[in-house]
Amino acid sequence: LLKDHWDRNNHLKKQEVWGRGNVYVNHWEAPTYMVSVEDSTLPGAGYDLKAAIWDAAKPVIEEWTGMEQEPSSLYGIRVYTE
Repeated sequence: LLKDHWDRNNHLKKQEVWGRGNVYVNHWEAPTYMVSVEDSTLPGAGYDLKAAIWDAAKPVIEEWTGMEQEPSSLYGIRVYTE
């Protein structure tokens, strides 16, 4: 699912805008980009893709952790630069 989404849309990645003082990533030196799974303007993206990713990932994560999982954050594929 994610590989197909990446192959279809990586050329449409968008630079992320980080708020002043945000230090999650070194965005002031090396910008980050996102290929969103939520952005319905991207071919194949939107709620259905997001739900399919959760449906595929949930049993794998539950087996790995031994715990029941609930969906939380799922944005897309972040691209880090140097």
